[in-house]
Amino acid sequence: MTDEINALLKNTTWSLVPPSPLHSPVGCKWVFRIKRHSDGSIERYKARLVAKGFHQQPGIDYTETFSPVVKPATIRTVLSLAVSRRWPLRQLDVKNAFLHGFLNEDVYMTQPPGFVDPARPHYVCKLHKALYGLKQAPRAWFHRISTFLISFGFIQSRADASLFIYHHGTHQLYLLLYVDDIVLTGSDSGLLHQFITSLGHAFDIKDLGPLTYFLGLHVHYSHDCLHLSQQKYAHDLLHRHQMLDCKPTSTPLAAKPTLTAADGDLLSSPTAYREVVGCLQYLTITRPDLAFAAPSILV
Repeated sequence: MTDEINALLKNTTWSLVPPSPLHSPVGCKWVFRIKRHSDGSIERYKARLVAKGFHQQPGIDYTETFSPVVKPATIRTVLSLAVSRRWPLRQLDVKNAFLHGFLNEDVYMTQPPGFVDPARPHYVCKLHKALYGLKQAPRAWFHRISTFLISFGFIQSRADASLFIYHHGTHQLYLLLYVDDIVLTGSDSGLLHQFITSLGHAFDIKDLGPLTYFLGLHVHYSHDCLHLSQQKYAHDLLHRHQMLDCKPTSTPLAAKPTLTAADGDLLSSPTAYREVVGCLQYLTITRPDLAFAAPSILV
């Protein structure tokens, strides 16, 4: 928690000001997570201060919120391009990514629990950066990073807004962006290193080296090919829905029965069902045999 507060203060995330009668401050809370490696072992314990964005009011302290993320088809296409041309694949992580985004609205927040200024206990935090939890935070961060990439010389793809392409003579760079996770590949290792250095000057990044684990995808290198798997993702999905002991089947969906919207009983809460459908659809990145079954269970 102390590390998180220090990072927020270092980035000048807010300034303490007297409460404004025209704005109601949003609340905040601490969220604790255990970051794990791809094999499930503990990497580190993490505390994050999150604003209670559900306190925000549209048109007053936020307007637009949409922010694109890279499409699974784009990930597969760029990885296949890198393999076919034997380009290196690098993975980067931006530390406290949302804190790099600037706010265009006036947003006030209560002081963090456990870190209230004893000299000014009744003051509130006027946010200058897009703190996690704010409705406009993803959009503000994407605008900041995309502006930097375009200024460096990248071109934003029309087919996928989270794919950026850089041309320098006969050399090329391809960058995939999923919030604060970056996959980078290109035809020249020197150009890759030069860009990573420039990116590190603009943002606080962590160079994770060769691509091994990205968005639940395990990347295994074998000679001149890549093997993608979602073993941990699938295992966690089965564990979450108490299906680890179920019997396996070669066909994930019966071919003959026809499902209709009127069959069966209504669920008391459709949330869990929607979650598993979404997870199955994401699993089709490496399990194309589920491509027919996952959409069909939405009927």
